[in-house]
Amino acid sequence: MEIGVVLIVCLILVVAGLIGSVVPGLPGTPLYLVAMLIARFCGDVEMSNLELFVIFILVAATFAVDFFLPMWTTKKFGGTKAGVYGSIVGLLVGLFLPVPLPPGTATIICMFLGAVIGEYIAGQSNDVAVKSGMGNLIGFIVATTVKFALGVYCGWRLISFGLDMFNKN
Repeated sequence: MEIGVVLIVCLILVVAGLIGSVVPGLPGTPLYLVAMLIARFCGDVEMSNLELFVIFILVAATFAVDFFLPMWTTKKFGGTKAGVYGSIVGLLVGLFLPVPLPPGTATIICMFLGAVIGEYIAGQSNDVAVKSGMGNLIGFIVATTVKFALGVYCGWRLISFGLDMFNKN
């Protein structure tokens, strides 16, 4: 397959992954890995096995960060298990809530509200409940930033592969 076409397909996958990194419920980081695998094995680009392995490890790590960081920051901000469980329920509600908001907005709002409501149900004060919700929100923002940064790196590498190919010809 033409290397230029392969790189364009890979860049489209990375852009879709960047969107998925920001919008909850859409795949983000797996698309980065797929793009890099396609570039490596179908595009005949000069990418070492070590670099591909590191990208695989980073993708796996972002899954862990994306899953555990909001829970951890909820607890760090004084939340209880009820706040963590509430944020998980809020995440699920937000994913399937049919509201006329930009993609992902309902999920973010529902995660925050779920943490707050979970704390209220557990009998926590207003301050603890809101701090728990803020901790959840901050964890989500940091996890999203990490996923987005990995996508920017993958996009940059694909562009550099394309420029190297162009300069060789």
